[in-house]
Amino acid sequence: MWNSTLRYSLVVLVLLVALVCSGCTGVQSAPSNAAAGFTDLTVEESKQKIDEFRDRPTDLTILDVRTPTEFERERLRDAVNLDVSAGVFRDRVARLDRNKTYLVYCQIGTRSAHAASIMAELGFSKVYNMKGGIAKWKDAGNPTVTGI
Repeated sequence: MWNSTLRYSLVVLVLLVALVCSGCTGVQSAPSNAAAGFTDLTVEESKQKIDEFRDRPTDLTILDVRTPTEFERERLRDAVNLDVSAGVFRDRVARLDRNKTYLVYCQIGTRSAHAASIMAELGFSKVYNMKGGIAKWKDAGNPTVTGI
């Protein structure tokens, strides 16, 4: 009897530890970015979004949220740089037209997701985050531009 009680207690303890740890390790599901007020797009979907606005380029802003050095080194064509890590990002992005569409990207998608969530908090409703950033964009064979 002692062995079965000990075994049962051990199984319960392991399950409890697993449940507690799952919250710490990210197994617990995070809120979707749609709930955060922006939409994640793959590189292919991002390219389609750019193509969709080809005849009306002033309605879409491609927003590169990397540092100015990264931006000068390489960027998407027609992109505008607004560094999300700069302390003035929130103030500067708040001045942009909330009725326009924004495709936001960075190197791999982390900073752009953060920037997109800030934009959503500020009332921007048409914000798209390019998952994988410029790294995935280039891996897919898409063109970039360099220099100032």
